[in-house]
Amino acid sequence: MKEYEKWFRKAESDLLIIETCIAAKVETYDACCFHAQQAAEKYLKAYLVSRNISFPKTHDLQLLIKLIIPTNPAFSEILSIAMGLIDYGVTPRYPDLLHEPELADAKKALTDANTIKQFVLTHFFE
Repeated sequence: MKEYEKWFRKAESDLLIIETCIAAKVETYDACCFHAQQAAEKYLKAYLVSRNISFPKTHDLQLLIKLIIPTNPAFSEILSIAMGLIDYGVTPRYPDLLHEPELADAKKALTDANTIKQFVLTHFFE
């Protein structure tokens, strides 16, 4: 299995967790939002790995996209979507640092993660 495929596999796991929780009506919306950020992060890292672009250990989606932009400026198109997920990378793990996400937040985070996924996949084999 190629390294980028390992990242894709992990990202798919994150998306499955969100979809399962939403479908089961389990009110763990903070975890759903966290996993949405994680999925987006892993898709971006898969892209970076596939292009042999080094990246630091980070959860910063903006930084990851900025590392991609010099080789593929189209990625600037998803920067605003990524910025909507960025706070979910750390703050949901701590009490009182973020409003309690609701179902609508979890669904939007899932949609945004899937948008980033589709964008990465669209540009992956260029």
